Formats: sequence, C-alpha cells, structure tokens
Amino acid sequence: MMILLLLHLILILILQRTLLPSLGMFGAYVVRPLLWISIAVTAFLLASRQGKNILQFKRVRRWYLGNSPVHAGLMLGIFQVSMLVIIGIFTKFGRSPYSFTPQGILINLVYVGSFLIGIELARSYVVNTMNLSKKHLTLIIILTTLLFMFIQLPFDNLSLLTFDRPVPALEFLGKTFITALTINLLATYLAYLGGATASMSYTGVLLCFEWFSPIIPDPHWTLLALVGTIAPAIGFIVLQGSLITPQEQRQMRRLRRKEKRSDNWTFVAILVVIIVFFSFGFLGVTPTVIYSGSMAPEYQVGDIVLIDDVNTSTLQVGDIVQYLSFDNTSKIIHRIVEITEEDGRTYYLTKGDANPSDDFRPIPAQRILGRPMFTIPKLGWVQIVVKSTFNALGIPI
Repeated sequence: MMILLLLHLILILILQRTLLPSLGMFGAYVVRPLLWISIAVTAFLLASRQGKNILQFKRVRRWYLGNSPVHAGLMLGIFQVSMLVIIGIFTKFGRSPYSFTPQGILINLVYVGSFLIGIELARSYVVNTMNLSKKHLTLIIILTTLLFMFIQLPFDNLSLLTFDRPVPALEFLGKTFITALTINLLATYLAYLGGATASMSYTGVLLCFEWFSPIIPDPHWTLLALVGTIAPAIGFIVLQGSLITPQEQRQMRRLRRKEKRSDNWTFVAILVVIIVFFSFGFLGVTPTVIYSGSMAPEYQVGDIVLIDDVNTSTLQVGDIVQYLSFDNTSKIIHRIVEITEEDGRTYYLTKGDANPSDDFRPIPAQRILGRPMFTIPKLGWVQIVVKSTFNALGIPI
C-alpha cells in the first residue's frame, strides 16, 4: 500500500518538473491542483482500506498546548506568523507578489488548498503507516520529514549550492533548505500525534499568511532564516514537552530532573544561535559598542548601538551614521553636518556632537556602513571591561 502512494508522489514530482512547465498557467493552476487532489484521494482510500483514520485523532489523553492537536497546530502557526510580523515592524514590510483580485484570490485559494490537503493527507498516511514500533518512531519521523521536504524544495535553486557563489548558497541553505526542514519536522510530528487536520492547522496558517496577506515582512534573508528555523524548533520542543502519555506518566518523576536539564541545554543552544546571528550582523543589524564620548549626550560610553544598512541617497544633514575610517582600523559614529557633490560623487562631512570641530575630511558614500536604529544603554561595559582586562594582560582581542 505504501509503495502505491510513493509511486504516486514520484509521478507528481516528475510531471511537475517535465510536463507542467510547458503548459504554462494551465499547468500551474489547473493540472497541478488536480495532481495534489489525486494524491489526497489516494492517501485517503489506502488508509480506509487498511482501517486507518489519517484525518483526526489523539495519541495522548491530555493536551497542555490547547485542547486538541488541531488547536495546538493553530497556536504554533500563529506563533510563527507573529514572530514574522514583529520582525516586520522593526525592519520593513513589502507588498505581496500575489494577485488580490476576486479571480486571483479564488485561483490561489484552489492552488493552496489542493496542495495543503494533498501534502498533509499523504504525510499523515506515511508517518502513521510506517509506525510499526515506537522504538523506531524517531527514525520514521525523520524519514517522513526528509521525504516531504524533498517534495517541496524548489530544485531550480539547487544550482546555487556552489563554492563560487557562497552568499547565494548560504541564503538558499538558511532561508529555504533549513527552514523547510524544521517546518516539515514540526508538521510531521503533528501529523503523527493528531492526523492530517493537526498538521494542516499549522502549515495552513503559514500558507494563508504567505499567499493571502496583502503585505508581508520583508527583512534581510537572514532574519527570515532565523525565524523559519527557531520558531518551528521552539514549537517542536514545547509540543513535545507538553504531551503526557499514560506510559510517560508512570515515569515522569524519574525523568523530571533529566528532562529539566535537557530543556536547559536546549534553551542555551537556541540562545547561542541567536547571539551568533546577532553578533556577526546576520540579522540585518550589527551591534557596536561606544568606546568614546564624542557623541555625548546622544550616546554614552558603554552603550550598544544597533547599526542598520542604509541607502546613502536618503541621508540628510542631521542624520547619525557609522562610517569606516580612512585607515580602515575603526568604525566611527558621528552626525552629518554637511553634504557635498564633487565629480558626480557624494561626500558627507561629519562631526561628533561633543567634539569642538568637524572631522578631518568628508566621507565618501562607499565608506558609510549604516545608520543607528536602536540603543541598549550601558550593556557594552561588559565587553569594555573584558577587552581592557585582556589587553592589560598582554592578550590583544
């Protein structure tokens, strides 16, 4: 029975990459939805013949995250979308690329709905049919996750994975590959716990936000990669930790200390990932510690200033910017006091608010690194003290 479904999925993959592109819009918005509906029908009929309910069920008696697997999926989907919206508020939003005419919404609804039903019914059938023993549950969930991630990956972008172009390769791995992996992992676990309706409630929220929101967050791709990785990972951990089966109830006291230590390490691992992204500027902003009082009282020694990328053509007199010094040894945060044009190039004369005179010479646009967007008072003193201590010991850092 499983072989029939897998062969059906392989056939759809082959058609999507061979025949459908040549059919244009008809192939994308008519044939493809029909293919996904056919996989849904196949999964449902095969499950019915085996006496399995792949739509909705509960593997545990009690839920601490909502009152059912479906409710849990909705909450986790809303949590992930909320993180994206919050990031959009602090960065920027962009217009959705999809059509919002009545006809366009209807076509997209059929397209997204057929994909959602087809993929999640197939996922639920696979993960619950392969469940021969709890001993192999982890392996089954991993294999099912990889299968459906493989089905959804845009293979045209695999050409980006080359050493010649490291940045596009990193963007594909972070924004697409790892995000697809973590989302499919959580969806597969939900399908195992509560059937297709549980996984649909999670992935459905994400798809609806992507396809039917007129504005969507448009931050740097590293932020999207971070949310797409961290949010499902947090959801998976919260979901797993909130479920108590009858067998686990008998072992709860014995395992409580061990699980607590595991949760602590998980939290530390997630925090480390965020700090690494933040420290190296992978979140679209770069932290800078203020070491001098040249910009007092705007910035005091020990403040941490978050620097965001800036389009230099939008800069005006009075804006504060960070620029790279002419000897390439330091990054300076000063205020623009004059903007001049010379031989078609723009130059910015800067000055520290607390300095008696302007800086030595105007800064060309290409040396502007960014513009301060947020200040964390005094937290940078930790780095100043540590750096000063190491330098005093003769260990430069």
